[in-house]
Amino acid sequence: MKTRFCKGIVFCAVLSCAGLPAYALDGAAPVQIDGGPLGPLNFSAAGDGYFFAQTGSSANPHTSVVGGQPSGAAIDAWMIELHKPTGLVQFTVQLAEFQNINLGANRPQNVNGQRFTTGAVRTAYVTLAPTEDLKFSVGQFPSVEGYESVFAFNNPVGLRTVIAAVENSNSRGVQVDYEHGPVKATVLFGDGYDTGVWNYVQFIASDTLDANNTIYIFGAAPLGVTGPNTFAYESGTGPLNGNGSQGQLANINSNMIGAWYTWKHGNVSLTPEVQYQYTSAINKYANVVSGGVSDNIPKSTGNFAAALFGEYKFGSSPYSIAAWTEYATSYGSAAQDNWFVAPNAKLVGFAVAPTWQYKQLFARLNAGYVYLLDSGNPAAGYGNYGTGRNQFISTLEFGVVY
Repeated sequence: MKTRFCKGIVFCAVLSCAGLPAYALDGAAPVQIDGGPLGPLNFSAAGDGYFFAQTGSSANPHTSVVGGQPSGAAIDAWMIELHKPTGLVQFTVQLAEFQNINLGANRPQNVNGQRFTTGAVRTAYVTLAPTEDLKFSVGQFPSVEGYESVFAFNNPVGLRTVIAAVENSNSRGVQVDYEHGPVKATVLFGDGYDTGVWNYVQFIASDTLDANNTIYIFGAAPLGVTGPNTFAYESGTGPLNGNGSQGQLANINSNMIGAWYTWKHGNVSLTPEVQYQYTSAINKYANVVSGGVSDNIPKSTGNFAAALFGEYKFGSSPYSIAAWTEYATSYGSAAQDNWFVAPNAKLVGFAVAPTWQYKQLFARLNAGYVYLLDSGNPAAGYGNYGTGRNQFISTLEFGVVY
C-alpha cells in the first residue's frame, strides 16, 4: 500500500507541478440567457472528479475513519443552476450533488442521490425584492455558515477542513437579506441540518472595509430541541429517516459562532477563520437508540477549530497555488459527542493545492496530512486497527466550471 501511495504522489506531482507557478481557481461564472417574459436569466454549471491515493485505509472499511480503499476514483460534485436576479419577483433553482473529503475525518466516495431528503434539488427558492437593499425569500437555501463551500470547485483547495464538516449545507425556511453599501446581512429561519423541523436560526454579516479587507461574522442557534426521529445528513446507505449515526443529535441541536477575515494584497490572499460550536445536555432521549448508540447527551458538548487559508496568483498565467492549515479540538462525555473522528478528538492538519485553469477547464493536485493529537474516547483513527494517528491523502482533480 505504501509503495502504491508513493508512486501516486510522484505521478500527480509531475503532472500538476510541471507548469508552476500557479493561478487561483475561478468558480462557475453565470452565462446570461434571454428568459422571454421572465426577463434575463443566469445559467451556470460545474462538476469535478478525482483520482486518489491515501494512507490509513483498512482491509475492514469500518475500522478506519478513512475507509477501506488505498486508491481509487470518485465523482466529487456536480451543479446546474438557473437564477433570475432582477425584478420584483426573483428565483433560484439548483440541482446538485456533492460528497466532500474533510481531511482525516471521512472517506473518499462518490456523490449519492439518497444523501438528502430532497434528492438532487439542493436549492430552490422564490424571492420578493421590494427595494435594491432588501429581499425576502422562501424555499430551500444554501447554508450561510463558514468560509468553505460544499462544492470543491468553489474552494481554493479541494480537501476541506473539519471546520466545514460540522456545518449546515442546506435548509428549508424563510430568509431575509439586507445590503447597504459595504454592509451585508442575512438571517435564515428554517429546519437546519435538513431535519424538516423548523426551529433553527442562522445568520451572517459582513463589512467590506476597503477593496482589500473584508470581515465576516456568522452563527446559528436552535429555538427548540430536535429529536432523533428526524432526518439529518444520512450517508445514503440507509433509510431516509432517523439521524442515522452517532453524533447527529448533538449536531442538529448545536449553537455556533464563527468569523473569518480576508486580506488581499496584489496576488496574495490570506483568510484566518475561527469557529466554536456547542450543544447543551439533552437527557430526554436516553432510552432511544440511533446508529447503534443511545441518543443521551448527559453533559454539554462542543468543538473549536481555527484555520488559516492562503492563495497566490501568478500573474495572468493559468497556474496558482493555495494552502491551508488547521487545529481542531472537541469535548464531551458520550458517543453523541462525535463531532469529527471520535468524541474528544484533537487534530492538526494542512493541505496544499497547485492548480491549472484554462477558461472553463481546470486540473488540481490536492495533497493533505492530518495528525491526531488525541484519538478521543472511545478512540478512533486510521489503519487496520483504527489506532493510527497519521493520515496522508493526495487527489488529482479534474473539473469544468461554466
